[in-house]
Amino acid sequence: MTAVGRLDRCGRFVAAGAPGFVVQMVTVAALTRFTSVHYAAATAIAVEAAILCNFIWHERWTWRDRPAGSSLERLSRLLRFNALTGVTSIFGSVAIAAVLVEHAAVSPLVANAAAVVLLGLLNFAAADVLVFRAAAIVALATAAVDARAATLQSKTVESFAKYAAAIEARSAQDLRAQLPLLAIERQPSPLAAEARKALKQGAILVERGNVSRPGGAEIEVAGGIINHWRGTIFIPNLSLDALLIALKNPGADLQRQEDVVRSRVLARRSADDLTVYLRLKRTKIVTVVYDTEHEVRFRRVGPGHAVSSSIATRIVEVEDPGTPGERTLPAGDDHGFLWRLNSYWRYEQADGGVLVELESLTLSRDIPSVFRPMVLPIIDRVARESMTRTLASLRRRFACAPNCTPASPSLGLSLGESER
Repeated sequence: MTAVGRLDRCGRFVAAGAPGFVVQMVTVAALTRFTSVHYAAATAIAVEAAILCNFIWHERWTWRDRPAGSSLERLSRLLRFNALTGVTSIFGSVAIAAVLVEHAAVSPLVANAAAVVLLGLLNFAAADVLVFRAAAIVALATAAVDARAATLQSKTVESFAKYAAAIEARSAQDLRAQLPLLAIERQPSPLAAEARKALKQGAILVERGNVSRPGGAEIEVAGGIINHWRGTIFIPNLSLDALLIALKNPGADLQRQEDVVRSRVLARRSADDLTVYLRLKRTKIVTVVYDTEHEVRFRRVGPGHAVSSSIATRIVEVEDPGTPGERTLPAGDDHGFLWRLNSYWRYEQADGGVLVELESLTLSRDIPSVFRPMVLPIIDRVARESMTRTLASLRRRFACAPNCTPASPSLGLSLGESER
């Protein structure tokens, strides 16, 4: 995040903390003036009430760009936020209030106000790093579980292949049964209408994917983790024909995605079938570079409808990229952050533009059970954010005024990758 972005978020943090400040002051005043509660105990109770109030505001506003992926993650955030701000705010506020009240003859209200100001910046830094991003936690956990390379096992490959086959079989069955192409349209009519309205207003709808429909059996993955997400956008003032032409003829070095370092078409077997090369750079928690190859196929499935798929056939991690000592590690014998990547796209011509849905599957190394409760919610959030950025970038590059010609996207966007 840029310095301006941090300053803006810090401003929102301060503004969102105002209601909590009011709650804290009112609680202290009520407890010290109308009850026999000691000012130290009153301060502790008031701070806890303020913490709960502040969490709600920070979740909904300060860090609204980092939404919780599930109720479990939100609960985990609340516990971390409570623990962190409890250590700083409750103990810090009590200590500061005690010093000011006992040694400076300051009233409990003024002492609490001073404590809020002194501890505010510390709480912001802690929340930004350890609650709503938790990059430091992930970095420590990554270092602990990734001290040596991981090896992709045959049972993990088989599990992923089985999982991907189930997704593809389900999609093929839906097409044969002539079910609605997009997942949002397979909802009850009121929900589908609401989703379409939100998309046309600029929303990006992202949700965790399922290998089967509700009630179906899930597929266990041995020795790895599959991140499965689905996202949908609406691109206004664009025809499906124009979109497909651009996707099938990507400009190799035009408007590359941030994490696409290098790209080119390796082979073109037909207008709808090509092989592409991408050098990818992942910088979310640790920086990792990959050389990858992808089989990309497009297909029309009816008037105003089309699908495409991108299957990574080669993913190798690059060590010391861009240096004389650059070398590739053996496939499947690396850090294990990205072993497989499948992307499935669906396109539908809609009134005023095109609806685009992306379903993404990635395979990475497993995480020891001791770290799972701490790391998995963060991995989920990172994957959700990545899907959102990918779709937002696609829409941004194609959205234009009526009757304009959209720019050709980069190969990275046409593949629709989603990072852990």
